[in-house]
Amino acid sequence: MVSHTAPFFTVVVPTYNRADLISTTLASLQNQNYDNYEIIIVDDGSTDNTSLVVQPFLNDRTVYVKKENSERAASRNFGARLAKGDYVNFFDSDDVALPNHLSEAAKLIKQHLEAQWFHIGYAWATPNQKIFKQVNNFKGETLNSIMHFGNSLSCNGVFVRKDIILSNPFNESRDLSASEDYELWLRLSARYPLLYSNEITSLVIDHDFRSVRKTSLDKLEKRVNLLLLCLQEDQFVTSYFGKRLSEIKTDLLSYVSLHTAHEKRHKVKSFDYLLRTLSINPKFIFRRRFYAILKKLVIGWEM
Repeated sequence: MVSHTAPFFTVVVPTYNRADLISTTLASLQNQNYDNYEIIIVDDGSTDNTSLVVQPFLNDRTVYVKKENSERAASRNFGARLAKGDYVNFFDSDDVALPNHLSEAAKLIKQHLEAQWFHIGYAWATPNQKIFKQVNNFKGETLNSIMHFGNSLSCNGVFVRKDIILSNPFNESRDLSASEDYELWLRLSARYPLLYSNEITSLVIDHDFRSVRKTSLDKLEKRVNLLLLCLQEDQFVTSYFGKRLSEIKTDLLSYVSLHTAHEKRHKVKSFDYLLRTLSINPKFIFRRRFYAILKKLVIGWEM
């Protein structure tokens, strides 16, 4: 049974070759103004000295386990199965938790006794932790109504009740990696109300080595196609989102167009994805992303 006065949290930290960054993450997680928690570091087969770097942080609340490499989704699921907490939080090993990260989560649970999963505000910051963008302006009773417009959640800010994450795990397909979180958020949104707090409790560090920036076009296309297939095969998702699935497809196809438009060798492919987007949603021409794509397409295009 969940203690609504002081719920016990499990923070799962999946990591792979982040020996140069994970110390800052762990120090921030251990500097909480809330003390009813555990941290499970799941090393996804790192080949650097991560195992040595984390040693000073290990104690009765923080454990380290290493497994064969199988991507973040499998590491998160592995950590969730080991969790003792009432709620599980998945925190990336290159980001930073503010001191109120867990206390704000406990506050929300106290306010919403039946909370099944929820999201807390976050900010984007430079490597020296200078904030340049805040994501804390959500409105409405829940966030379910905006999920089809794209993934605006931070994995760091999501807390899921343990029984729910065990029965609704991340999809472990490698081809889905980097979109496995959005796929799960959409599945959960179709099943449970997504509560939230706009209080900022974590920083997403915008460094040059973020994994989403190293994706090839081939991998990106496989990822988007698999995500769409997974959604179409889930009866809860198709029933809940209905016609709004076209908005999800609009977001995903335009995302591919945007992230390939700057490379000369991919401009034709980018333009093709833009046309596909417009065929689904002609009103996309009024979106800011449409003009961002056009700007990238025009720059450096040589016939």
